[in-house]
Amino acid sequence: MNRFIRYAKKNHLLFVLCTLGPVFALFTFIRIIPIIRTAYYSFTNYSLVIPKPALVGLANYAKMLQDPSFKLAFTNTIIITLACVIITLSFALFFAVILRRVEEYSSIYEMIYFIPVVTPWVPATVIWRWLYDPMFGMINQLLSLFRLPTQSWLQNPDQVIYAIILVSIWKTLGYYIIIFSVGLRNIPEIYYDAAKIDGANYPKQFRYITLPLLKPIVLFGMIMAIIQFFNIFTVAYVISSDAQGSPSYECKVLVWEIYRNGFYFYKMGYASAEAMVLLAFILVVILIQFKMVRYDVE
Repeated sequence: MNRFIRYAKKNHLLFVLCTLGPVFALFTFIRIIPIIRTAYYSFTNYSLVIPKPALVGLANYAKMLQDPSFKLAFTNTIIITLACVIITLSFALFFAVILRRVEEYSSIYEMIYFIPVVTPWVPATVIWRWLYDPMFGMINQLLSLFRLPTQSWLQNPDQVIYAIILVSIWKTLGYYIIIFSVGLRNIPEIYYDAAKIDGANYPKQFRYITLPLLKPIVLFGMIMAIIQFFNIFTVAYVISSDAQGSPSYECKVLVWEIYRNGFYFYKMGYASAEAMVLLAFILVVILIQFKMVRYDVE
């Protein structure tokens, strides 16, 4: 063992290449190369039925500016992302703070909140689609009990996007509760004890102690939520496709639009351009988040 350690120290670069080289090679093969190829195809008229694509320059990007379907999908994606990120992170932080006050029961509640997270998207969305049923759904049944008008949740273009937002929040809330709970447990209790001695109440403790020390976790949660909800696809596809055997309103989102253009209409070049716009937009938003949520690493 000692001989192996001395050899590793003398041949540090070789040791790093042997241990991390396969990981970097696999990451490059499944991540970096596809991104580069997608960027190249976005400047071509590549199609699944055209063996040799030709360069078209910025034609695909110019077409997006005039495409109403892309504009609608992009707008819906932004609305869903903004609503889900703000509501999910706010409620997750709220529940995490409450669970910290009942530490002896927090593990039980965290397990309950985490059940939707481990439930696969498709069966969870199918259950919610049944709940939204205009005739037999539980949601409309509850509205009827309170003498409120029932709704056609999935057939109304003004309501289907809110149905998707509700399912997405319910599905992901538990994950961010766990993330914030871990961050709160790492805040030393001595800070709160000192604040109590100085006469600080709970709102002041939360503002001047909890939030500043939780900034790295908040930043991580915001970045993960933005990436997750900008790439939303399954819930929008399942919940608004032929709901309960009746025509439903198709709520377009950006990943669904990319999928349809690429695999339904075989316009891989145009779909690649849409994918690059999505990637660039997410990167810009994440950079803005880094600028807004600054923290010092000691």
